[in-house]
Amino acid sequence: MAILPTNNVVLEEEIDDKFEPSEEELMEYVRWLGMSLPEDQDLVWIAREGLKAPLPAYWKPCRTDDDEIYYFNFMSGDSVWEHPCDEYYRCVQQEFHLEFI
Repeated sequence: MAILPTNNVVLEEEIDDKFEPSEEELMEYVRWLGMSLPEDQDLVWIAREGLKAPLPAYWKPCRTDDDEIYYFNFMSGDSVWEHPCDEYYRCVQQEFHLEFI
């Protein structure tokens, strides 16, 4: 089993089925995914879905002693600073973008 660095705290993911990202959060994630508005307006659903995505199995959010959040996979021992699903949604956006250009 993977071991966390000392002084790190494992957090629990709080899933709110009614969560809707704010317009500011949505636009920030749209830009992070590489979309340009208004050209990619029809793809904003990808960003909304990405912001609402739960963590995959074995992943937990963790907090460092500097209050930074990262994600740790308790099966593989991998850790990442970005949500483990972010790269997936970036790829989905790119595929749809190329398909509809």
